[in-house]
Amino acid sequence: MKKSILLLALACISIVLLSAQTNSNSAKQQYLIVFRFKSNFLPPSQDVLQVNIKHWQEYMGSLAKAGNLVSGFRPVNEGKTITGSGKTIKEGSYIANNELISSVIIINASSIEEATEIANKCPIFEFGGSAEVRQLIGTAN
Repeated sequence: MKKSILLLALACISIVLLSAQTNSNSAKQQYLIVFRFKSNFLPPSQDVLQVNIKHWQEYMGSLAKAGNLVSGFRPVNEGKTITGSGKTIKEGSYIANNELISSVIIINASSIEEATEIANKCPIFEFGGSAEVRQLIGTAN
């Protein structure tokens, strides 16, 4: 009888702890921010470019310091694009509306609104770029 009560108590505690962990994890979700800029972009000067790089460093540093930054990547501009059922391979990165992906980051945020506010502070806009914010759903687990 005592073993049954002890096992039941341990099971209840485990359920409560698991539930608390799930609730705390659900407060923050991951969002992907895709930054794009014009494929024919040329900076006005090296000095202006260096200022923008400094702004990027400050932006990324502030995200890391606040605990929002999960990961970030800046792909090179060269690549290959595979399209269609014929799997046609084209040299070069995918360009749409004369825009090319500049970088992508994954952040933690409590809502799409918070993630959008974070994206809105990005230095990509100094050069007329754009940011797309999308919630991530884990599918590999």
